[in-house]
Amino acid sequence: MNHLFSIALSLLILFSSTSCIGKAAAPEEDGGAEANPISAPDKSQPDTAEAGGPEETPPAAPDEPYVRTVDPSGPMVALTFDDGPHEIYTDQILDVLEENHAVATFFEVGRNVAGFPAPLARMAELGCEIASHSNAHRDLSKMKKSALLADLDTADAAFIAAAGAAPTLVRPPYGAVNQTVKYDTGRTLITWTIDPQDWLSQDAQAVVSYIQGLQDLDGEIILLHSTYESTAQAVAVLVPWLQEQGYQLVTVTELMAYYYGEALQPGQFYGYTYFSTHGRTDTPIQLPAASEDEPDAGGDSEPEEAPEEGPSGEWTPTPVPAPEWTPTPEETDTTPPGWLTA
Repeated sequence: MNHLFSIALSLLILFSSTSCIGKAAAPEEDGGAEANPISAPDKSQPDTAEAGGPEETPPAAPDEPYVRTVDPSGPMVALTFDDGPHEIYTDQILDVLEENHAVATFFEVGRNVAGFPAPLARMAELGCEIASHSNAHRDLSKMKKSALLADLDTADAAFIAAAGAAPTLVRPPYGAVNQTVKYDTGRTLITWTIDPQDWLSQDAQAVVSYIQGLQDLDGEIILLHSTYESTAQAVAVLVPWLQEQGYQLVTVTELMAYYYGEALQPGQFYGYTYFSTHGRTDTPIQLPAASEDEPDAGGDSEPEEAPEEGPSGEWTPTPVPAPEWTPTPEETDTTPPGWLTA
């Protein structure tokens, strides 16, 4: 009897323990979520899903496009570059101009434009002025009129193919002119006022030191060449430095209108004699704003295909040595030393 009672008591105890374990493992109907703090949402925090998530920061407004303006009463300088375009250095110069919201005038050689037309589109896009430096960089003053006009016309064809328009502004190679070159080409002829002779030194620091050593650059046209690495290096220093000094960098056409009060006309020549006898005008000319519907170079024709490259597939700018030059009997413009290098 005692043995049976012991068995019954053991079974009762075992049954009671199993029931307790089952109840402990079962989730509570109302508080089961609180029993698992890892997976349960924290009711004390706002429900970001129902509230639409964290508030997003509105995107920053896009920067306003830079609008270049010129103060006609402010100091200004025209940087000019001859003999290009160059396959490497022209773009390096344009990089500096773009970075500093500056412009320049590029007097390009027609046969170089035909060989490497790509930079002209970028020049126009940046607001730079595209001008001619003849087709073959020959001394125009020693050419017959028919050959002279043929050379300039050939250059024009290269400009039209590359940029859609032929420039009317021309810088004669070496600054060499006679009466025919000055007044009988149907174009505007212009030289320069400052020549740091970058072509001669090919030393960036020498060019920088020369220009920085001049006391007053207001109204000056500075002659440089886009075919030298040293010039591109000098430009990287000079452009921000000129702006820090308060100079506006303008095109030749802008300088002539705002500083000298001259609207450039075909059949006119602006050389050493002009610049040495003219100062700042009291009546600057306001240039019309460029129309977005018209090419910056002034034409309306579609760009033609660039001439094919030579058999080698390579192109390099035509080297332009500075020859010895003496005025012809027709030459009437007195030129100081160092002017006949462009």
